[in-house]
Amino acid sequence: MSTSKYSLSFTTGAALIRESIVVAGLYVELHDWSAVRCKVLSENSFQTRTESTLRKLYGEVSRRLKLLSDDKLLLLAVGSEAQAKALVWLAICRQYKFIYDFTIEIIVPHYEGARFLLTHDDYDAFFNAKAEWHDNLDSASRQTKSKARQVFFKMLKECGLIGDSNELQHQKLDEQLTKMIKTLSPDELRLYPGMG
Repeated sequence: MSTSKYSLSFTTGAALIRESIVVAGLYVELHDWSAVRCKVLSENSFQTRTESTLRKLYGEVSRRLKLLSDDKLLLLAVGSEAQAKALVWLAICRQYKFIYDFTIEIIVPHYEGARFLLTHDDYDAFFNAKAEWHDNLDSASRQTKSKARQVFFKMLKECGLIGDSNELQHQKLDEQLTKMIKTLSPDELRLYPGMG
């Protein structure tokens, strides 16, 4: 088995789009991740009930957003809802190889083959196939596996990749965002069904 790991730590809080917009806005203003963290924690920018939840959510959001360039963070902070969803999805896929690979290996072929319904069975088959090569997936508890699947489908809905009945949605990125992604990483356009 491979020792490289697929992390399942995306279960912290699904897509966290609102929180990502807040953090991106603070980064655009401060240009310093330490200052952003201090401000989020001191002002409880996510309006959480406990500081531990706030710290956990900020940690998750900042890890993802640090993978985006400054121009993408600016667009996330001031752009449209559709742009925000697309950029959060990009950050999630960059942070989690498991999600990136699922998108490229399962979602894209489904969409291109006009099989628009994404099922839990699709997820389970992918998970089980990868578990043969990744020790940490193989040893994950049933509860962890179930939560990861639940949060993953929630993320897909929140980012607009699937609808309420788990049907794949055609992605139409605007010209500005398409150009931004295409310039540095054209392969990543494939993360948006219908764009690649």
